[in-house]
Amino acid sequence: MAPWVRAVKQSGTGRSILRVLVEVPRDAIVIRFRPTDPETVFKRAERDSRRSGTWRLSVFADVQRRGETEQDTINRLLAVSELSGIKAADNPRYFVCVRAEELLSRSFVFVKDGDEDERPEHYSVDLGSEPTV
Repeated sequence: MAPWVRAVKQSGTGRSILRVLVEVPRDAIVIRFRPTDPETVFKRAERDSRRSGTWRLSVFADVQRRGETEQDTINRLLAVSELSGIKAADNPRYFVCVRAEELLSRSFVFVKDGDEDERPEHYSVDLGSEPTV
């Protein structure tokens, strides 16, 4: 299914923010770089929300390709993250979050930021308007 676009007005910001909600396969492997512990992740998302008006976490995700092991997929996602400016060598503590299914079953949605240089494997996980830890 093709992505669909919805412009939503963030409460309190007075501006419309474009959200491109996309379907991510339930068996996609999802990785995230630091911070990874819940308290610090929440603080980072809160800080970023003051700038962007949205509560989102940056992740990389994709399904295993034919002949790939799970580790092969993770290595490929790490290589893609380097193309996006995240140096895996500088961030040795990435975290294989879950399969996308676990996030989707908790009503989280995957969003494309809409940046021209956004990689196909990069997503933001929308935490909603008033998330809690």
